[in-house]
Amino acid sequence: MSFAVLRVTGSPGRLGLVLAGQATAALALTLAGGLAGDRFGRGRILTCSLAGRAVAAALLAATLLTRTASFPLLLAAAVAYGCADGFFGPASTALLPDIVPRDRLAPANALLGGATSTAAAAAPALAGLIVAALGPGAGFAVQAALLASAAGSLAAARLPVGCAVAAGMAGRAAGMAGRATGMAGRATGMAGRPTGMAGRPTGVAGRAAEANRERPLAQLRAGWTEFIRIRWLWLLTGQWLVFSMLTLAPVTVLGPTLAQRYLGGPAAWGVISAGVALGAVGGQLAAGRIRPPARPGLAIACLLPVMTAEALALGLGAPLAAVVGAAALTGLALGVQGVFFQTAMQTSVRPDVLARVAAIDLVGSEGGQPVGYALAGPLAAAVGAHAFLTASAAVMAVAGTAFAFLPALRGREFPASGPAGSPGRSGL
Repeated sequence: MSFAVLRVTGSPGRLGLVLAGQATAALALTLAGGLAGDRFGRGRILTCSLAGRAVAAALLAATLLTRTASFPLLLAAAVAYGCADGFFGPASTALLPDIVPRDRLAPANALLGGATSTAAAAAPALAGLIVAALGPGAGFAVQAALLASAAGSLAAARLPVGCAVAAGMAGRAAGMAGRATGMAGRATGMAGRPTGMAGRPTGVAGRAAEANRERPLAQLRAGWTEFIRIRWLWLLTGQWLVFSMLTLAPVTVLGPTLAQRYLGGPAAWGVISAGVALGAVGGQLAAGRIRPPARPGLAIACLLPVMTAEALALGLGAPLAAVVGAAALTGLALGVQGVFFQTAMQTSVRPDVLARVAAIDLVGSEGGQPVGYALAGPLAAAVGAHAFLTASAAVMAVAGTAFAFLPALRGREFPASGPAGSPGRSGL
């Protein structure tokens, strides 16, 4: 997308607007994705998300290859892509505990993240070569084909219904049985009351059945209550909000621009992006093999200063080899923290609200990205791209180090969050 917008408009500012539009659309529908993920089949939601993004990528490919692309069309396609993407994150986070036992979640997150990052390592380099040789339209054509293939494979897979959906079905069935036996009990006097009570749904099934009867706003309030109850979760979400706005988003906008001007163009940016992905693979696989840290919140917070390495190298105008090395270091930290955070959230949040809590986390942690995308171009024009990225990396490194000393992150384990009726949902 970055080089497509730069080729059509030649403006980093307009690139920021396109990325901001895509991110805003994704965030706007993430909460709806969380509601859907706790209410409907999570596998179906993922399939529809992949299919929607395949359609958006195919549209971009067609317009770019036919030279009919314009800034409004690129913006509209990016928004459509973001809308489909908004449903993916919450459902994918909540699906894994439906498939994998609780004590295997960390290796499973590492394996899933490693496979994803391995593909992401090859994709930027390949995309950079395709864009450099054939243009961004060909790159989007390949992306559309891959997304369509993934959607087809997922649609053919036999995935579990999901604990929330299954529990809701069981709860409704139990409720109907309870009403039937309750009526029989009333016909036979007091003896029927225990039977009627026995028919009421309990535990996770009862909560899911009640959730399915609630209105969307009430369901979101239930997710919000669970989210704010876990202090380490909203603290880390707030940390990531600032980091994504001040560092991640500017690198996404200004990185391709600097690569185009000083480092060799799309192929160089593809190598840098591949460095991030390869580092993430190493971090994820390592995190899946080691014992979870005794203080996970502290470990996750301490990794953020390391994640500023790529922005700092770009800001200082380092040569390509140094930028790739810094990008790999950033990816390594991203991979480790991703496994730690996902596992901690999946084992600390009740399964019947997990998709909603994941959606709230995504909205909070990535809510600053559209602002960062939109402001990166103007701020870089005002103070210079190199100076802006250097200052951003330095500020986040210092602030992230100070943040790690918060007492709430230094406990030996996350607080248990499994209430009565939800056994096994204790903290790490």
